[in-house]
Amino acid sequence: MKKILLLLPILLFQCNVLFAQTFQEGVELYESEQYEEALVIFQELDSDEAILFTGKSYLALGSYPKASHFFERAEQSTNRSIAQEAQYSRAVVKFRTKDYSGSLNTLYRLIESQNRTGIQVDARRLYSQIIRYLDISERFEALQKAESPAIRLDIVLNSRRQLDPVLYQSLEKELFRLEADTTYHDDLREALQNNQNQLSSSFSYPSAPEGTVYHVGVVLPTFEENDPDFTIPRNLYFGMMLAADEFNSSHSDKKVRLIFKDSHENTDSTAAAITELAWAEKADAVIGPLFSEPARRMAQLSEEYQIPMLAPLANSDELNLDYNYTFQLNPTFAVHGINMARFAVQELGLDTLAVITEKDAFGRDSALAFRKEAERLGAHISYYFEDDFASQGYDLSDYTKVFTPDKALADSLGYTPSQAIYAPFTGQAASTLTNLFMNDLEAMRARPIILGSEEWSSDNLSAYQQRTYEIYRTQSSDVSADSSKFAYFEEDFETRFNTEPDHFARVGYDTATFLFESLETAGNPSYLTRVMRNKDTFDGLGMRILFDGKRINQLLGIHPLTPAAEERLSQSR
Repeated sequence: MKKILLLLPILLFQCNVLFAQTFQEGVELYESEQYEEALVIFQELDSDEAILFTGKSYLALGSYPKASHFFERAEQSTNRSIAQEAQYSRAVVKFRTKDYSGSLNTLYRLIESQNRTGIQVDARRLYSQIIRYLDISERFEALQKAESPAIRLDIVLNSRRQLDPVLYQSLEKELFRLEADTTYHDDLREALQNNQNQLSSSFSYPSAPEGTVYHVGVVLPTFEENDPDFTIPRNLYFGMMLAADEFNSSHSDKKVRLIFKDSHENTDSTAAAITELAWAEKADAVIGPLFSEPARRMAQLSEEYQIPMLAPLANSDELNLDYNYTFQLNPTFAVHGINMARFAVQELGLDTLAVITEKDAFGRDSALAFRKEAERLGAHISYYFEDDFASQGYDLSDYTKVFTPDKALADSLGYTPSQAIYAPFTGQAASTLTNLFMNDLEAMRARPIILGSEEWSSDNLSAYQQRTYEIYRTQSSDVSADSSKFAYFEEDFETRFNTEPDHFARVGYDTATFLFESLETAGNPSYLTRVMRNKDTFDGLGMRILFDGKRINQLLGIHPLTPAAEERLSQSR
């Protein structure tokens, strides 16, 4: 019996040592950001420390409901340090899920606690950072839900530097309205009077609190590997992942978290995806989708949920009309027309322009925008031809005849000479129309400058036409990044994903990088749409981005398609 009693302390000591070793292994995994592996260890241990770190692991993984559950359990610990760290961590969960008033109330209780453990310093810092971070509507909500008059006063005092005088005065009035004890009003007035010199005269974006995590939804369809479209969403997402990795590795105080949802190519699944991102994931912004019908549905819901949506590939002119939260990075057909008109008038110095476009084609939007912008700039539109060319067997001779170089014939028939012709052919018929149009001009020996759409290609031109004509086209993928940046991206992409990057990989990278930079500037995602609309030109790997106060990217390239066009540009630049 004596031997057994002697063995018990030894066994207990060995168990404690084993527990300590196992727990330390979990902590080491946690600190090296291997959170899922750390969870496996912590969940097998029955201790307050393990419960706390289970919650911290779920917090790091973005699983906020589970994190809160374990933090609530850890708050019951008799160990003061563990209980207060759990309380602080639960305030962090509330902040990340945008329950700002709940976070402030929790932090304030911790700050005022008589049990001093050192966590109060972190709580005070986060408390102050959150108050400075809030936008006007969030301030009013936090004011109304504050559990203490002291919190309400702190919110108002810290608003002088953030708000213009009119909004600040409204907040002051709300402070007095919420304070039922009128005997306290004199103290409030004195505190506000002492803080009067802090009133701001200009707006500045707030800084994000330390540890901020921006939640970015990605809504794209997935395809089978043998599907020809398989690589498009895959490489878009790979590019976004690389941009997220770069942002996270270069920022210790803030992170981005990508949340992928499969849109399944239809409007219902797209609607379900953005709804889940809005309410379950508290997304700050959403990237996607690919196709026009799901994009329209997603734009409608992003407006309703007030979540900025970035469409990386959509170029429909109809998508953006009624939605203030939809941003198109691929210039629309109208933007192509506007840019080409400016190029023709301002860079080439042309003042007499003709337009030919197919009825009911996307290029028609380009043609209309070209005509309007050219006339605004003072140019004369000599001809505007729009018709259903398919019904005529694509015979363009009735239109191209007015471009005859025979001056006597032109004078006799009253034809107006045109310096250039804008022909924004699009769709499946673009190649056919390009060939027939150029063949008509060649047969007449007419030599106007040709302004084409993105579908124009040197492959559709004969060797004679390439030597003879001066032809330009618009191109969405206009880039100016230096070669070293390209090389670094390609090497990094191939190393990470074991495949070479394509145009879609670069577009995904640019879209995400532009968004992350904008979030960093905004601080609070409430200001994200304002930042993106007014952000300076972004020079990416696959595109250049400038919204110029709008919600459609206004930048694209005008590229020479023939040697004659290249020569003119080299002389003018």
